[in-house]
Amino acid sequence: MNQKTIVQQSIKSNFCNLSEGAPISYVLIDKRLLKVGDHINFSLFFNDALTHMSLFLQSDTVIDEEHRRKLKEIERLYVHQNEKSVYETFVEEELQRTVEDASLSLNEKVDIIYSSTSQLTDSLYKNPDALENVQRSKKIIEPIIETIFHNEKTIKSFIKIIGYDYYTHTHSLNVSIYALCLGSEMGLNEKKLNDLGCAALLHDLGKSGIEHNIINKHGALSQDEFEKMKKHPSLGYEIALNIGIKNKDILDGIRHHHEKLDGNGYPDGLKDKEITLFPRIIGVCDVFDALTTKRSYKAAIHSYDAIYIMKTRMPKHLDINIIDTFIKMLHD
Repeated sequence: MNQKTIVQQSIKSNFCNLSEGAPISYVLIDKRLLKVGDHINFSLFFNDALTHMSLFLQSDTVIDEEHRRKLKEIERLYVHQNEKSVYETFVEEELQRTVEDASLSLNEKVDIIYSSTSQLTDSLYKNPDALENVQRSKKIIEPIIETIFHNEKTIKSFIKIIGYDYYTHTHSLNVSIYALCLGSEMGLNEKKLNDLGCAALLHDLGKSGIEHNIINKHGALSQDEFEKMKKHPSLGYEIALNIGIKNKDILDGIRHHHEKLDGNGYPDGLKDKEITLFPRIIGVCDVFDALTTKRSYKAAIHSYDAIYIMKTRMPKHLDINIIDTFIKMLHD
């Protein structure tokens, strides 16, 4: 394989430093979502060196030009944990306006979407059994799909901005973005992309049922720990059924993303054509993101090196045709 340059740029998203400089009972928000005329139903706070946290705007306030001017002078804004769910509902509604905002550049839109959907995905993974997660996952996916459909340069913009520090929720969002970009490259229609995005976003839900010390272990897992980890696809499948997901493609993506073409995967030991399209796509994106993100026990590797490993060491595990399409997507 001839070596080509794959653009890769790590940034600090607004979500990555949620607790920095503020008490744990406050959550950092993305102030770029606040527009003149917005009626906010949550109070906003800023970190004051003297009083620690000070009120900036009271709940039930309409943002005006003066508020907006003052916003520019404050680096970080927070909501209290008690109003986090209200703020997140606001975020879900504002994401659509962000997609449609002609005053924002594509890179600005992608940055806001990634930061905001990271926060929503974190909440989703902290409460995986919540019935509203079906609708939340759709609301996370929709602005990403719409941006991909409306600008041919979106794929490259998303790939540039994806974070390279590993957390379960950011990994799931990254895999979802890669899968949506890849699905678009493969010509999937909007309905299929919505389903694929949801499957990819929820593919690791089952990790909520695995012991925390195993999920976050520094170093290689023991055989016993690995056997426990291997249960996460079937656990995720059960959670998906319990929250009302009936779509077979989505369920396949969640349950079978660790199956391998040679039959040595898990949990069902599927082989070759028994593995459907969604698990094949998610499997490629899952491995790529795992290789290119930094973990507590390993450094991130370059995109080219990750692709080389996937092509040369995993031809019996991953769909080579999908890997080739993935490479084309990264280079276009």
